[in-house]
Amino acid sequence: MTQYFADTVGVEQIKARYRELAFKHHPDRGGDVAIMQIINQQYHERLKGCDSSTSRGSDGESHTYYYNEERESAVADKLAEVIGRNLPGIRIMLVGTWLWIDGETKPLKEQLKELGFRWHTKRQKWYWNNGSYRSRNSNADFSQIAAKYGYEEFSSQERKKLSA
Repeated sequence: MTQYFADTVGVEQIKARYRELAFKHHPDRGGDVAIMQIINQQYHERLKGCDSSTSRGSDGESHTYYYNEERESAVADKLAEVIGRNLPGIRIMLVGTWLWIDGETKPLKEQLKELGFRWHTKRQKWYWNNGSYRSRNSNADFSQIAAKYGYEEFSSQERKKLSA
């Protein structure tokens, strides 16, 4: 059996490799269901192995990762769902366990609401998160949040290149 995450070390590499594999193998993008199930299983096994591990974030500070299968699955599923929709002219940003979308979103307003996204007036972006997060009305701008929690970006153009 192919070991999809054998060469990954640390939470950031594991998650980056998962997103790469999901782009390539997700059934909504023409991939095989059985292969995607194996990838999902291996992904969760690798993340479980990182529980309570500490790494240095992009903000230069140490962060401890705590594995939460429900949250990880929900984020991966929502990311795959958004990618599967092939929404034109948007940029998808994964910041921690939150998904943010900006770009040409006005014509996609109803579709984004359908997907469970909400509009953030201050940051002028659509966002989605799983779970009951308490509202803290942070004054941090988007770049500060991205630096603290880690940031990965996806654009419509990248998705088109991958499917070609």
